[in-house]
Amino acid sequence: MKRAAGFVIILALGVTAAAQEQPQPDYSREKLIRIFANNPVREKVEPRIQFGIGYIDFRALNMRWRFNYLPIGVPLPGSVAWRSNGPMGALPDPFALTGTEIASPPRTWKQTRDMNAELKRIERTEKQKAKVTVNPE
Repeated sequence: MKRAAGFVIILALGVTAAAQEQPQPDYSREKLIRIFANNPVREKVEPRIQFGIGYIDFRALNMRWRFNYLPIGVPLPGSVAWRSNGPMGALPDPFALTGTEIASPPRTWKQTRDMNAELKRIERTEKQKAKVTVNPE
């Protein structure tokens, strides 16, 4: 009986193994052409020189170079050093460009306060001199 049970188990395993479907090979025209084609598929090679509006882009010395011959990219205000006070006269001020105030010592605060007091005094005296009286007739 043990032999018969073992035979039935082996037979059941064999039937299940044979029942599994084998993948059918693909003999379609596209697949055969792709396998047996004489000309292999090549990747598109980027051209060495490209021309655009206002620039020439080329590859040399293992780097990409771009030569702009039209002034399309206008520099930011304050970033061009040679525009004021001769060549390299005034470098761009990063604090002015970003709107950041520069830290100042206490004596600067006192100087500013004295300056504001003097301006107020001048304004008061100018107001007294410039009094206008209107006489309706």
